[in-house]
Amino acid sequence: MNRFLKRLFLILVLILLMGVSIEARIVDRVVAKVNETIITLSDLKREAKVIKLEHPERFGKMDISDPQALRFFLEQMVSTILIEEELNKTGRGITDKEINAAYDSIKKKNKMTEGQFVKFLKERGLTVKDYRQALKARLERLRFFNVVIKSHITISDEDVKAYYEKHKGEFSGGEKVRIAQVFVPVSPGLPKEKRLERQNLIMRIEAELYKGKRFQSIIKEYGKDSLVRVSEDLGWFQGKDLMKPIADVAFKLRRGAISGVIETKSGFHIIRILDIKRAKGHSFKDVRDRIQRILYQKESEKRLNEWLEKAKKRANVEIML
Repeated sequence: MNRFLKRLFLILVLILLMGVSIEARIVDRVVAKVNETIITLSDLKREAKVIKLEHPERFGKMDISDPQALRFFLEQMVSTILIEEELNKTGRGITDKEINAAYDSIKKKNKMTEGQFVKFLKERGLTVKDYRQALKARLERLRFFNVVIKSHITISDEDVKAYYEKHKGEFSGGEKVRIAQVFVPVSPGLPKEKRLERQNLIMRIEAELYKGKRFQSIIKEYGKDSLVRVSEDLGWFQGKDLMKPIADVAFKLRRGAISGVIETKSGFHIIRILDIKRAKGHSFKDVRDRIQRILYQKESEKRLNEWLEKAKKRANVEIML
């Protein structure tokens, strides 16, 4: 009887183990193939964790459980594999020595010992192997970018001058205004009588200001009116930041001045200029190097995207996510 029970127990254990194995295979399924390289779901999630860790400001809030986010990270992995294949083909692949140097440099920069860094990675669901693999991918992308893409880009003086002329407003300085506002909103499709009621309300406020009532008193008096939105200080604005009817008025007023009623598609406004700031402009000579960097970056990104699109068409890429 005991032998029978033991056998039964072993059979049950085997069935359970098989079940776990089957479940593991289902969870860690293949999500993509790039030529001879297979990407599994666990590979993808590991890569996503590293990208989120290294670029928290851009990708930190992306949820790995979100299919759209996973698709984005998968696209990054596909690009990385294509770049790695290209570098290996040309004999410019990343060596273990280079990965070791980069890995040690990161620990040093963050003032961590090996043990502290291992713990840091573990807390984020990563191993040193995971991180070194991602580090290799990052170094490959950087080398590819510098050798294959950037080395073939030339930005001419004519390109730089054309950009400066086109964006002269960004470099010419100009003014900023700090604004307080009384605003009566008018929603699209509001009945005519309701619109007229709100227009009369803003005109009544305008009349009170015209008679010498202080702007602060208006804000205090109408602050609890459900039809009026008052703001003691909206902050600083350039002309491009404001709706055109407001900008046209705001930059003609002196410091402390109050406008008449300004009508926009949003409703009726009265503004007060709390302060004015005049920014110093920049000559072409001052910003030439900055513009060159901007154009270099734009052209680099454009060419990288073009190369990747062509590489994906040449390669055997199969997405199963």
